[in-house]
Amino acid sequence: MSSTSAPYGFRPSFHNSGQMRPKAYVITSAYAVSIFAGDPVKLTSDGVIQLGTSDGTRSGTTDGVTLLGILAGVEYLDATGKPTISPFWPGGTTGTNITAWVYDDPETLYDVQYANPGTPGTDSVQTAVGAQCDFRVASPGGSTSTGISSTYLTATVATSGQFQITGFAYLVTDSLTDAYVNVTVRLNEAAYKYPVNAI
Repeated sequence: MSSTSAPYGFRPSFHNSGQMRPKAYVITSAYAVSIFAGDPVKLTSDGVIQLGTSDGTRSGTTDGVTLLGILAGVEYLDATGKPTISPFWPGGTTGTNITAWVYDDPETLYDVQYANPGTPGTDSVQTAVGAQCDFRVASPGGSTSTGISSTYLTATVATSGQFQITGFAYLVTDSLTDAYVNVTVRLNEAAYKYPVNAI
């Protein structure tokens, strides 16, 4: 955990089976929004994925948006026919045979950074276990060098959130009173599972 904000998106960390495998989905050629590894994504009525906001953009909202899962990376043939493998989707890319790899199993757990809503150094986030949150839409969203997302969790919500906090991603230097805590979450408002209400 940390006193410094250093979000890294949602990182798969645990599954009861011991295996975490992304599945293949499609992104529409020339889709204008960059999606980074660790970004939450949604499935549209056209059967393709977009960033997991109301309108699929970084200016969209997250409240009530059902998520498919977390982007792992993409592969496609670029405009010249060159095979390309990337940890993120570069917005506006024109290509064919586009495959987006998504962790879509609602039983997969993820580690993510969460801002301590209390007084850092004093208030413990232990009470956040069981709480539900939406993700914060970061802009520009991630690093084009590493492809890693810069999204993180917002404050808890009153009814039903996209994610539910199940515990903490402990490190030897962890403190539950840090300003930025690494928590473990599950998908709650998930495309393949009915959500639960906030505790």
